[in-house]
Amino acid sequence: MQCKLVKLSVLILMFLFVSCSGNDSQIKGKWSLTGTMIAGAPTSFWFKMGGRVVAPWETHKRYMESKGEYEFVDDTHIKIKMQSGFYTGNTFYYEIVKLDENEMVLSTNFQEIEMKRVED
Repeated sequence: MQCKLVKLSVLILMFLFVSCSGNDSQIKGKWSLTGTMIAGAPTSFWFKMGGRVVAPWETHKRYMESKGEYEFVDDTHIKIKMQSGFYTGNTFYYEIVKLDENEMVLSTNFQEIEMKRVED
């Protein structure tokens, strides 16, 4: 009986790992905004290996690049913490409404952020 519980626990952990790594592999790449974003939005998000993110802002002929880290809180939520550039020290939490090869929609309690993949 104990062996069956161990096997079941291993299967559950494998399922959780696969589902989280699926989001991680799908999100990697450069995503450009297709809609509007409130409050000084970046023009794109570049999700890179190792949980790194780059978010460049281009406004009034000025360019500023923010860098930080991202992690999946669970299967449907992502946390982005900016460590340099615009919004340094801020942490953002988003619900992942849609994520596939070409489209991503992130949601907060006041907006939906629509993006399309522009580069792998």
